Amino acid sequence: MIKTFAIGIDMGNTTTSIGIVDTQGNIISKSSVKTDYQHIAEYIDAIYNHLSVLIEQQGGIDYIKGIGISSSDGNYFTGCVEFAPEHTWSGNTPIAQILADKLQLPVTLTNGANAAAMGEMEYGIAQGMKDFILLSLDNEVCRGAVANGEIIYGHKIFSGKSGHINVHNDRGRICKCGRKDCLEAYCSTDGIITTTLELLISSKETSTLRNIPQNELTFENIYEASIQGDSLAKEVFRFTGDILGQLLSDLIAYSSPKAFILSGKVAKSNEFFMQAIQKSFEENLLQIYIGKTKILTSDIENSDAIILGTSLLAWNSKLVEA
Repeated sequence: MIKTFAIGIDMGNTTTSIGIVDTQGNIISKSSVKTDYQHIAEYIDAIYNHLSVLIEQQGGIDYIKGIGISSSDGNYFTGCVEFAPEHTWSGNTPIAQILADKLQLPVTLTNGANAAAMGEMEYGIAQGMKDFILLSLDNEVCRGAVANGEIIYGHKIFSGKSGHINVHNDRGRICKCGRKDCLEAYCSTDGIITTTLELLISSKETSTLRNIPQNELTFENIYEASIQGDSLAKEVFRFTGDILGQLLSDLIAYSSPKAFILSGKVAKSNEFFMQAIQKSFEENLLQIYIGKTKILTSDIENSDAIILGTSLLAWNSKLVEA
């Protein structure tokens, strides 16, 4: 029987998105489950229950080629989620094999940024590109890098942890990883909230954000204020864009990519933010790289890029046999 569908799973920190994808890259059906179960067995059961319904809607398991799944702490080589601090079942968890045993389908694991990069290369704004770097800016900051048309996995898989590059800001801001002044501490949604709270204290600027209790402030509040022209909110994005632009001007020296592709909630926040990134990037760029690398924003919905990318693993990559 011809295998006509693949499954892509985006294992987020709080929500897991699931999609059935056809051979043309169309997401035929979607579902989601919460990620933060106390026990891994409960989480796997939840995925199984939702997937069983989606699979039956497409004619049954005989039509499914396999499953790709992503986690920010996923190891492609071992199929394990390794010591993910956001999960109560953290440790060295062989999730690819557990899923394969449960669903009786081959399963491959990768990390989220690599999956998004694969999705962009096959179906998105990176079509035709063989050298680019994707930065996912959301609750976390991760990187997927492609060189000569191949994903860069690195020696021990975790080459994509660019959210923990030190940006030398000298503010001493503590990152969730325990280090100071990581990129993620500034350019994630939580980082932007922290910057806003700091500015609300240090600045006398009038702002609608002062009407929101500090413990209730969200990224969405800051985003809405910025597009309404709130000066303090715009300064938050200018400051964040300046940090990110400087980092991109450094990263270009490593692999000279054709483009940086920015994805995630933060990247798609507003045009002012992108202008700040571009300005900082150009001001800090080595002269030989001027005009050679573009900064682009993903045009695929955030979770869809990862679902599409992970589904490709079922068609194109080594699989853990069930």
